[in-house]
Amino acid sequence: MSMKTSAGLQDSGTTDESTTENAEADLGLAELIEQHENTDWSDVPGISAAEAGAWTARLIEARDTVQEGL
Repeated sequence: MSMKTSAGLQDSGTTDESTTENAEADLGLAELIEQHENTDWSDVPGISAAEAGAWTARLIEARDTVQEGL
């Protein structure tokens, strides 16, 4: 049975597909976290270092959640 996840993504519910999707999400999140950490946020108007740090922490939490499902 297919269902929508909280992020609005389609999930068929099969283990094989979920594992593949989780691995792809893990790689994507790792790349996003690396790019986020390498961004010089002082060059971005309206974004404080504290906000950028909070976003990075949320991304790391999301990656950890995905890795729990691997």
